[in-house]
Amino acid sequence: MVSYVYSQGAVYVNGKGYKGYIFPKGHSIWGFPSEQNRYTPNLEDIAQAEKILQDSIGTDYVKSNQEAYCKPPINKNTLKKYVRQYVGYSTEDGKIIIHIYLNKDIEMDKNKLSEEIIAVFGGGSNHWCIKINISTKELFDMQVNGRN
Repeated sequence: MVSYVYSQGAVYVNGKGYKGYIFPKGHSIWGFPSEQNRYTPNLEDIAQAEKILQDSIGTDYVKSNQEAYCKPPINKNTLKKYVRQYVGYSTEDGKIIIHIYLNKDIEMDKNKLSEEIIAVFGGGSNHWCIKINISTKELFDMQVNGRN
């Protein structure tokens, strides 16, 4: 079951094992492709991206992109503790990419989470991001922050 609430342009989503904010394509976000390449993910896109992420969390790709100092490691038990921010965009050949920012163990105003992508330097595995091509079910460009 998934629920959602509109909040200052971003949509709040609360699904099984995940919660966060979906940013619409018209929401200006520094560092992202212009609006013509941006895509507004729907609830089904987010559910699909989350399933791909959850199914892939123990794979060699995810394990190899975590530094040895990530404590606790990113795994199925810790994954549900992260608040997400979702940004979608489409490629020239029509593939849908969902960029997920994951943050945990920070004091954060919910309005701030719905307004701008949170950038945190340091913090280790408490802050990381990944891109998921929901068209091909592939993960790429995983980045885990540096040491705590």
